Amino acid sequence: MKTDKQFIDEIYKKYEEYSKEKKKPKYIQKIANVAAVLIVVLSAIFVFSGTSLQENKISENGKIEETKIQLKTVGSFENFYNTIKQNYGLTNNEEENKNTVQDSIREDTSYQTNVQEENVDESDIVKVSGNYIYYVSNGTEQSKIVIIEAESAENSNKISEIDYTSELFKPREIYVNKNQLIVIGNETESVTTITKTINESVTYDIAMPPKSKSGIIIYDVSNPKEPKEIRRVMVEGNYLNSRMINNNIYLSATKYIYTSNLVKNNLEDLNENDYMPKYIDTSSSEEEKFIPFSNIYCFDEMESANYLILMGVNLETNEEADIQTFLGAGEYTYSSNQNMYIATSNFEYDEQYKLKNSTTHILKFALNEGKFRFEAETDVQGIVNNQFSMDENDNYFRIATTTGEIWNINKDTANNLYILNNKLEKVGEIIGFAPDEKIYSVRYTDNKAYVVTFKQTDPLFVIDLSEPSTPKILGELKIPGYSTYLHPYDETHLIGFGYDTTEDGTTTGLKLSMFDISDLSNPKEMFSTKIGNRYTSSELTYNHKSLLYMKNDNIIAFPVNYYNSGITRSTIPIYKIDLEKGFVLQGEILHVSNEYEEHIERIVYVGNAYYTLSKRIVKVVDMETLQQIKEMEI
Repeated sequence: MKTDKQFIDEIYKKYEEYSKEKKKPKYIQKIANVAAVLIVVLSAIFVFSGTSLQENKISENGKIEETKIQLKTVGSFENFYNTIKQNYGLTNNEEENKNTVQDSIREDTSYQTNVQEENVDESDIVKVSGNYIYYVSNGTEQSKIVIIEAESAENSNKISEIDYTSELFKPREIYVNKNQLIVIGNETESVTTITKTINESVTYDIAMPPKSKSGIIIYDVSNPKEPKEIRRVMVEGNYLNSRMINNNIYLSATKYIYTSNLVKNNLEDLNENDYMPKYIDTSSSEEEKFIPFSNIYCFDEMESANYLILMGVNLETNEEADIQTFLGAGEYTYSSNQNMYIATSNFEYDEQYKLKNSTTHILKFALNEGKFRFEAETDVQGIVNNQFSMDENDNYFRIATTTGEIWNINKDTANNLYILNNKLEKVGEIIGFAPDEKIYSVRYTDNKAYVVTFKQTDPLFVIDLSEPSTPKILGELKIPGYSTYLHPYDETHLIGFGYDTTEDGTTTGLKLSMFDISDLSNPKEMFSTKIGNRYTSSELTYNHKSLLYMKNDNIIAFPVNYYNSGITRSTIPIYKIDLEKGFVLQGEILHVSNEYEEHIERIVYVGNAYYTLSKRIVKVVDMETLQQIKEMEI
């Protein structure tokens, strides 16, 4: 019987033979790389204490607890180094060219953010709480959060601001929870250089990559005139997405691993502290802490050189944040009340750099009182469009994807819809519908899915999901144009917002449509309205949070920018929805300026007044007459 040392020596001999092979691109060496990683894994099990890459149960704040699913940890810097070496052993040029790639109901007479799921709040640049408006204003020369008191329209005024202009931290989006303002943002240090010396004679400078952190700052705004910082939680990496459920913040960030330095250097020449993510939570300490490799989880295959870092914060306690780190990546986030799903796109190319395959990797995490628990992972064919491609209903997860070259819809694209159980096991599917088209929008309502694809016309597909094992396409509608966002109006009507097009697919302006889905096998466009021309744009085409929808008042409004002869008209058209008369334009709130900082970003309401917000000015308008009450500079 061979000793451990003999066994390991043979493993490394095979590994060296493999390493001498001619270098090939990663996508060709996929199988060989997996085998090489297996060799490293096997050797690590013998070399180290037996805990480095063994299966460990998921932990919360480093404490091992019983869970349903087991994951391996990276275990040590040497294991991390070897894994990166195997997956990203590229030449310098290859490394440089590698790309990593509900309805808002009018309550308490004030605005609520338009979100995907009821009771799952999403961060945005503006929040309204009671009579106060909180707004993130990031201009070219200033960065701040403005607080406006709006108890009465006539006397509304900016009462305070939090200025970040001279700070590293820059706000991106916010939440308000009772007397707390939660500010989500990034800190990015400038690029620095270090000097290297060779043989005490030759020196050269190396540009070090900028260091980014993301996270939250919590303020006490019980007195909005004097916000007070009470807590700061920051992790290393770039902000991905977040949700607020009850009194808990769930945030995700991604940190890119700069593989070039790892590939070029020997293990003993590297400082492992440079590769461990860091975090700080002032609820327990002002000191920055490392996330050790023993607490970093990994999956069977490494899809990308990133850390996915999850942060859970209970806003009602001073308990330290739940920080969990995974060797992987994240791109799109969907969250129900109970679970968060993080999707990542993966592409595989052949020797001619033509797309061979595309998949989406899905991670599922249970959410509970500010803590994450990993539940399951899987892959499906194709790429999601955005968060609305995903949905959870009655313990089933539904996801719609597009396969093929999504950036070139003239070539072999097709679309799929999968239904997965609570373990992310596939139970039903529709494969390959709408060939040579791609998905532009999806909306789920209970046991139905509405999917818009596009090439030259806009097919709206109605899909029955009531039997998870046998989903069926019930009906299809083809009209010019396409919708990039779908919003339920009632049980038998759906609002579509997107673009109007000619028969050859050329965009001619924005388009607002009302679809009648009372007959699921025969959906119809009841009426529509065209907005502007081919140079007209709206944030609503790619961000649902810019929509103001007042269901009880049948009002819909959103920012629109018209470009003509060098002049920009930034407006908010306000439509009354009438199922007999169509979208009836009530009027427009207008900012005429070529100044970017005066373009309207949001419209909200408090009491009987609309407030249109831009980085420089806020207008207050009577909701009934649409007459301006006042204008304030911020």
